[in-house]
Amino acid sequence: MLVPYTMDWMCAWMSLLVLTVLPALAGVRGTSLAAGRQPAFSDHQQTQLLAAVGDTAVLRCIVMRLADRTVSWVRSCDLQILTHAGTVFTADSRVSCSEEVGEIAERDYEMAYHTTAHTLRIASLRPSDAGRYECQINTEPKLSLFFNLTVIESSLPMVSVAAVGEAEVRRVLGGAAQFSCEARYVPSAQTFGAVHAPLPPGILAALPPLTLRWEHNGVLLNPQSGRGGISLETERWEGRIVSRLTLGALDLADAGLYTCSASGVSVPLMLSLYSGAQDLHENVILGGDMEMQHDQAVPRISSASSLRPVPLATFTILAVITLRRLGT
Repeated sequence: MLVPYTMDWMCAWMSLLVLTVLPALAGVRGTSLAAGRQPAFSDHQQTQLLAAVGDTAVLRCIVMRLADRTVSWVRSCDLQILTHAGTVFTADSRVSCSEEVGEIAERDYEMAYHTTAHTLRIASLRPSDAGRYECQINTEPKLSLFFNLTVIESSLPMVSVAAVGEAEVRRVLGGAAQFSCEARYVPSAQTFGAVHAPLPPGILAALPPLTLRWEHNGVLLNPQSGRGGISLETERWEGRIVSRLTLGALDLADAGLYTCSASGVSVPLMLSLYSGAQDLHENVILGGDMEMQHDQAVPRISSASSLRPVPLATFTILAVITLRRLGT
């Protein structure tokens, strides 16, 4: 007679256990979903910055899904709150801030989550402004992203761009051509073409990564374009980048001026095309070498040996023969 009561008690206990566990499981799941919508820092941030004394430092913190949260800028050395929610909280008149909504970072059902850029500016930099700055989101627990500012008393390094290998390339139609270009940071006291002294590693680490841009006759080159046969290979080192542009199945439209540029500094490169090996040997240009074509009264498309100039000796012999005939 005790068994039924025991079974009922066990069933009731199991039901109570399930009812107790289910909310916990639901809570875990709910927390996970909510966590996916919490604010976060963008993966693409320039957290190492370099500036010269007297310049303005710009620290830009990009946040995703900020919603109703706020962002503060804190100076780490003394925990001074510099800005909060777009308002300056320091008496230092050199400090300013701004906030702006950026592009859509992601979508979730009917919701669109934008990025927001929170910018801290410090004008008229002093050596004492160097150090670590914290971009902080007032979540629980708080989220922090640290920026390191290096302030130097000399001029900022400049960018040097140069061709690696041939700057004027001559190829046959249907073949392939390759250009190589290098950009690097050099001390500002040096001029392009001089021997490059290395910059200190601490300064190189604080400089933004270099990016090389290729153009053909003023139009940006796109390896994904319908032309096809275009490839770009890039190698990176600290403070230096080398890019190799390869063009396959060369067509007449590929001839002309190419430029490789970084940070507003560019170097020109020229591609000239020929119809065959004989034209290449005789400098018979189809396209690309605009100066040489400009010097020709009529641009030649192929070689014409029958139109070669008659030597002066031939004219002399003909003149002698003609005079003898007239004398007779």
